[in-house]
Amino acid sequence: MVFLFCSFGLRLRFGGVMHDVFSDDGPVRLFFHDDDETPLEFMRNLLRTVFGKSRKEAIAVTARIEAQNGFACGPYPATVAKALLESAQQLIRNNGHPLLITASAADAARPCDLCGALEPVTDVFLIRRTVCLCGNCLIAARASSENLPSEEFRYAFMALDWHFAGTPRNQIMTRSRQFPGHMRADVQTAIDRLFAAPIHFFGIHEQHRYETLGIASLMENSRNAPPIAPPQYHDVDVGEPESVKCLSNGLWLCQTEELRYAVLLSYHRDYQTEPGLRIELAVPAGTAGNALVQRTFAELEAAVHAARSYRGKILSLEDAADYRGRARGVTVHRLPTVARDDVILPERTLRLLDRNVLGFVESRDLLRKLEQSTRKGILLYGPPGTGKTHTIRYLATNLPNHTTLIITAEQVGLLGAYMSLARLLQRPWS
Repeated sequence: MVFLFCSFGLRLRFGGVMHDVFSDDGPVRLFFHDDDETPLEFMRNLLRTVFGKSRKEAIAVTARIEAQNGFACGPYPATVAKALLESAQQLIRNNGHPLLITASAADAARPCDLCGALEPVTDVFLIRRTVCLCGNCLIAARASSENLPSEEFRYAFMALDWHFAGTPRNQIMTRSRQFPGHMRADVQTAIDRLFAAPIHFFGIHEQHRYETLGIASLMENSRNAPPIAPPQYHDVDVGEPESVKCLSNGLWLCQTEELRYAVLLSYHRDYQTEPGLRIELAVPAGTAGNALVQRTFAELEAAVHAARSYRGKILSLEDAADYRGRARGVTVHRLPTVARDDVILPERTLRLLDRNVLGFVESRDLLRKLEQSTRKGILLYGPPGTGKTHTIRYLATNLPNHTTLIITAEQVGLLGAYMSLARLLQRPWS
């Protein structure tokens, strides 16, 4: 069997006899081939002007063309399919695009399971079963999921099936980023800003506390399917009058003009290590989904770096041997200001201390103009009880707008985490 393409679509040659798919008056499907070159906007305009699709339908179809390397429209009566193909190819030629649309004989039309219409149908997995929906009913099903109260969804997989209706599960990809657990206040601030208006938002019940919750596990349809639960928050002290409410986990179902996507916040827990915050995005596979993921993660990382909940404060990292639900990650110390007269040191030593720390900090702008280093360290040495800790408190409480990290001898193993935190919280000019 040999396949030959002509200007009107697909002809089949059986045993030397040319067969035109339009000659039998049987139903015909028109298949859009993805070429990675034809602009999406042109394809949407083609679907709207030639095929009579609505704006939402055109966006949905082009997304599926990208995700599945093509999309079949129809079946149509042969005369209608021929007219549509001729009009489409004329528009393609006039605009100089390489888009290929081919025609093939179709089986008898299947009825839509919802309205019974003998129109093009799509197999959709929806709440434990596969149904066939026509284009109008598929758009209506997606719209209805937006209007359903959140409490109508009992399990996460139900909400995700509604949200991605029409997109096969093997055409959904996920990508993730992980942030240090002690930065959860800044991550929460960033998430609140970026995902402020989702279609739906849910908390998830974690049956196994030490297993990392992922999109794949949320799509599980079994007796262990994760149920939807009230959102759970921890109050995190950031040294302000009000603490920051930080989510234990959360699922956002969101939509852009072109795509539906899901966002999952969860904790990644390893034995004897600080839990990390994990952000996972699920999008339809394809160029548009990949661009959305990259853009969203870039915005999230920029927002986290801009939040700076702990900048300008006196901090220490909590070093817990295991996770007992009480870890704060970062402790904010509210130390009373220590006056100079309260530091019991020889006057000469105190003047050297003021000059090499407080005076040095005040002179940083001048040092920069002279292209001199603006970094300095001091070492306090002496037996217990000679005032080292008191002197440190004097310096820390007399350096406004500077972040101070307090590291104990027992926390030498956390030195790398302290250095990373210092780089993150440093002032832009330091």
